[in-house]
Amino acid sequence: MVRVTAVLLIVMFVTLPFGFYRAYTRKLSLRWFLAIHVPVPFVFLTRYEAGLSYWFIPFTFAACVAAQIVGSRIGRWWIGRRLVTHVAAKDLEPHIG
Repeated sequence: MVRVTAVLLIVMFVTLPFGFYRAYTRKLSLRWFLAIHVPVPFVFLTRYEAGLSYWFIPFTFAACVAAQIVGSRIGRWWIGRRLVTHVAAKDLEPHIG
């Protein structure tokens, strides 16, 4: 059970940054496609090296999808926060004129 939990956590921590990056890309573009599919070989190797059989694939897939969604939401929150900060900084600049 510890091995299964460790694999799921590793998969989530590896896939999370790709979900974050996916928030910055245009939907259905090459970068969007790569952000989704680049971590897949690592997920496969993690499952294989842990000695888990094929029955575990749906669980690793679910962990990968969950990390993509969470990473994307964090990325969109980060983008929104930066935009609000940027707009607020623009409003604080002294107007010359």
